Amino acid sequence: MTTEEILTAIGLIGLGGLLKSGFDFFISTRKQKQEAKQTFKELRYKAIILFCYALVNYDKEKMMLVINRPDIDSIERLKNEIQTEFVNMSLFASDNVIVKMRAFLNHQNSQTLNSLIIAMRKDLYGIKTSLKESTFDFLS
Repeated sequence: MTTEEILTAIGLIGLGGLLKSGFDFFISTRKQKQEAKQTFKELRYKAIILFCYALVNYDKEKMMLVINRPDIDSIERLKNEIQTEFVNMSLFASDNVIVKMRAFLNHQNSQTLNSLIIAMRKDLYGIKTSLKESTFDFLS
């Protein structure tokens, strides 16, 4: 083997290592972004579900809402907060969640809330589910 062949072999091994490192970096960065996006989406969906639940059950939940969020001191303020969340979710929510949220805003009841919950669950975790809206109904 000549010196040129040895240098070429070393160069190819170095280039392969460099390509692998670059590929690993790209995959790692993409994975971190995806995990951050998922964590953010979970956090927002949890807050939205609790706001919507508080709206549907306002008489039972208004004291807890005022304790946890003193700035939300009326049903109008709560509705405004949920509408703001709806606008914000246009950046991260799936189409189905946006449609279900819109339906909830138009008809604020347990059926549209339960439908929204199922849509968020599917969006977050890709769960294929046979749950119905009535699954999340609570006995008063």
